[in-house]
Amino acid sequence: DAVIPLVVQSCIYDLEYGRSDVRPDAAMAYEACQNALKGFDDRMGNVGAGTGATVGKLYDLPQAQKAGLGIHAMQAGDLKIAAVVVLNACGDIFDPDSGQKIAGLLDKERKEFLDYEDEMIKMSEEAKASAVTNTTIGCIITNAKFDKAKMNKVASMTRSAYARCINPVGMMWDGDTIYAASTGSVECDINLVGSLAAKAMQKAIVKAVDSAETDEEEYRKYAHIE
Repeated sequence: DAVIPLVVQSCIYDLEYGRSDVRPDAAMAYEACQNALKGFDDRMGNVGAGTGATVGKLYDLPQAQKAGLGIHAMQAGDLKIAAVVVLNACGDIFDPDSGQKIAGLLDKERKEFLDYEDEMIKMSEEAKASAVTNTTIGCIITNAKFDKAKMNKVASMTRSAYARCINPVGMMWDGDTIYAASTGSVECDINLVGSLAAKAMQKAIVKAVDSAETDEEEYRKYAHIE
């Protein structure tokens, strides 16, 4: 759909949604840095990297749904953990607290959810080729005092949130990534931090769906659905 400048560590492919010729420039990058210094921006949904994020893309955008950017933070005593995620998954999205599917693969009329695994069983090779533009990128930030190896373990434990919320997940069509960073000096058990990080991430994933407020008419327009 467009020429892609590969100049970042992680990115989602969203150039099929909306306009593929809209690009950030140096002035936008400078403004983003200035805004970051002013304080925390808690906007979610169709903002930033979540602008073109979609889910349920087994049959590409005509049967997919909008998702976006999600953020969730939590605290236990002096320990603080925050999760941010850009939800651009191939699979369906579930709320683990209720067990309900909240976004994902739709039928051709875009009225009802389809069973993703059933559709994979009966899909054609031609259809499989369309489900290749998926990446869910998450990040955990904590004030727990851990070295790089332990933060890698925290990132690994956080991946359980993807399994709780996204189904199917971890397929060859997915390019999922989780980063983890320590910013403080709070002494804490790594098992607690990893467990809470996964909980924060699952909350952020649900928020990425709930805060994506694109209506059906707007979705059809930006997804180029006739």
